[in-house]
Amino acid sequence: MEFFIRDIDINADIQGVREVHSGDDHWGSFEACFHSGKTSLENGFFIQVAVCGGKVVGHAEWVISDEPDQKFLYLGILQVHNDFQRRGVGTGMIKSGAEYAKQNGCAFLRTMPNKVNGSSIFYQKNSFIETGEGNNTLKLRTTTAPVRSAVPVDCVPFGAVKALPFCVGLYQHASAHIWKIYNARHIYDDRRVASFDIGGAYVNVGAFEPYERASVTCWARRVTRELIDEILAVGGSLGYQYMNFCVLNGNVRWFDGFEYEMSEEHDIFIERRL
Repeated sequence: MEFFIRDIDINADIQGVREVHSGDDHWGSFEACFHSGKTSLENGFFIQVAVCGGKVVGHAEWVISDEPDQKFLYLGILQVHNDFQRRGVGTGMIKSGAEYAKQNGCAFLRTMPNKVNGSSIFYQKNSFIETGEGNNTLKLRTTTAPVRSAVPVDCVPFGAVKALPFCVGLYQHASAHIWKIYNARHIYDDRRVASFDIGGAYVNVGAFEPYERASVTCWARRVTRELIDEILAVGGSLGYQYMNFCVLNGNVRWFDGFEYEMSEEHDIFIERRL
């Protein structure tokens, strides 16, 4: 089977991308899909499509995450049309992503596969290996303590990705990817998000309806008890009852002394060195 891979044409390829993701509600609306892709492109994402016989048969979205101690290319989405799987399309898109990463000075590729659907086997065949790192989501109750030092800001500045360690919110373990989700939303994203500067640490607090529980992202030099206390106070002031803190397994110790529920355990991260 002959196919080729090219950059997405956001005006011409959206319907094809939606068909590649058939059955996934996230891609069900043409308008939401278009604005999601457009916003990603505007914020530096590298989006590819694979084309066979004039038909879009694969879709991949990558973003360079240039963090304080590492620079890598993160794969947020890779999907091949059901009728074209196991024909080399996915492998071809990984190869194209690796070439882009090398051209942009990245040391490795990173992603987080869904083990339930068996995709981890595909990545193993394409030279990805488990890093040994994973993440957990901790659910903490907010407080009624007064907000002391948090200063509202329009959004977390993108410069925080490179300047500050990405400490909380590692649902996909790529600072630039999560920054975009919370700080560069498109018009069809109905999440409620508030952003704060807390003593030089930057925090997003965001949730979809119902607004009982919010998720936290945080870029900071160091996560302290005082910082966590202030975030819980901010959450309470915004009307949330609970806050989700997604952290690497090794950093759960930051929450020693707090009462929390371990609400979610996520998949293991995998990488491919270049």
